[in-house]
Amino acid sequence: MEPQDRTVAPLVGGLDLSLTDTGIATITADGRIIVSRARSAGKKTDSLATKAQRFEQHADAICAAVADCADVVVESPAYGMPQGAVDLGGLRWLVLTRLVAAGHRVHEINPMHVKKYATGETRADKDVVLASVVKRYPQADVTNNNTADAVVLASMLARHVGHPVENELSQARWDAFGKVAWSA
Repeated sequence: MEPQDRTVAPLVGGLDLSLTDTGIATITADGRIIVSRARSAGKKTDSLATKAQRFEQHADAICAAVADCADVVVESPAYGMPQGAVDLGGLRWLVLTRLVAAGHRVHEINPMHVKKYATGETRADKDVVLASVVKRYPQADVTNNNTADAVVLASMLARHVGHPVENELSQARWDAFGKVAWSA
């Protein structure tokens, strides 16, 4: 008897976009969570041409990581975050435009809802979110704050499409999930 093929295409993808270290999580129909990162390096003093090329390459790598996912979710912008906000916004729109053009259903979740779904608190510190995610999703290879957020995003989307990876949610987490305005 031949062994069964255990590869199952990703069902949903979660992206925590970053200029240097984007967290990526995909969840398969059988509940496996696959975590990866898309990394990019540059300098503030790089020319516009160099930055544009780097952003294009970074967006390509990010989109390639979720290419097999029908649904993809990104964290909506955290307005009021000054460092690199304009550049991050540029990368965000490159990624969103490519995902939509490729036919993905793209969703956004407010960072406060991500935190509340992860911890039960809307204003949880990044390290508290990380610790909560490591404990809640031991099957995921979470390595930093970006991958932790990506796992939460993908988990929320998996629940939305009918493939939850958690058995139980607290009322606070249900409240966070219920506030998401999912794309049609």
